Amino acid sequence: MTDFLTQREAAEKLGVAPTRIKQLWADNVLLKVVQDSKPMVPAKCLTNENGRWEPLAAIRGTMFMLLDAGFSHDEATEWMLTKQDAIDAVPLDRLAENRVKEVRNAILPFAF
Repeated sequence: MTDFLTQREAAEKLGVAPTRIKQLWADNVLLKVVQDSKPMVPAKCLTNENGRWEPLAAIRGTMFMLLDAGFSHDEATEWMLTKQDAIDAVPLDRLAENRVKEVRNAILPFAF
């Protein structure tokens, strides 16, 4: 099960204003999931590198691959958060494990 952060919680971790999270969503740097009419950030979108929280770098490129493959933004987000048979895992989990190539290779069949 995925843990989620509110916009404010994500902003606090990243040390930015809550309005900055909106821009990170728009730029596909973070995933946005709406729960109970509230926009949320999956906790695995953030990584703690050397004591500092940052967005998981691989999200942006992976989202662009999905969008280029014809997914809508909502479909791409859902794909990232749903177990995929091709990798036998949830793509966001694999990205958090730095298994970016495995996730992106699973997208390639959609592009053709």
